Amino acid sequence: MKFRRSLYFVNDIKHDQIITEDHIRRIRPGYGLAPKHYQALLGKRVNKDIKRGTAVSWDYIVNEEKNDD
Repeated sequence: MKFRRSLYFVNDIKHDQIITEDHIRRIRPGYGLAPKHYQALLGKRVNKDIKRGTAVSWDYIVNEEKNDD
């Protein structure tokens, strides 16, 4: 598993900033999210400051579900 590609933050990103193509890349080792989630992550906000080199995890992503009341 560790030799597969996964998603990593390649630039520092601040709390509440939106993830762009400049922030994440598909690299080895495979400790982050699978590359199939790449497009789903673009445009999402992060919930804390993240340093470059951190493996991408759903724990860092703001859940922005809309509630139509």
